[in-house]
Amino acid sequence: MIIKAIKIEPETAIKIFEKHNVLQEEIEDVFNDKPKFKKAGGGQYIAIGSSRNRYLTIFFRLDGNEAEITTAYPSDKCQIKSYKKMK
Repeated sequence: MIIKAIKIEPETAIKIFEKHNVLQEEIEDVFNDKPKFKKAGGGQYIAIGSSRNRYLTIFFRLDGNEAEITTAYPSDKCQIKSYKKMK
């Protein structure tokens, strides 16, 4: 999957930071570090990758080659294990 741009609405960025303590820069780090992708339901995808000494799980929709972020949070142990198996 090729992502050329990342779009995060200001309200979404605030929600992600307040609820999950994840910065927009961390989300960008994950996409720049070759994350692993999975298809989720409802036209969404999941990216799992590392940023600043932790793993993040990011949900997004595709609009062409642009990822529109819907949420992001620190990955749990099961997600990290799945990510490491995919490498």
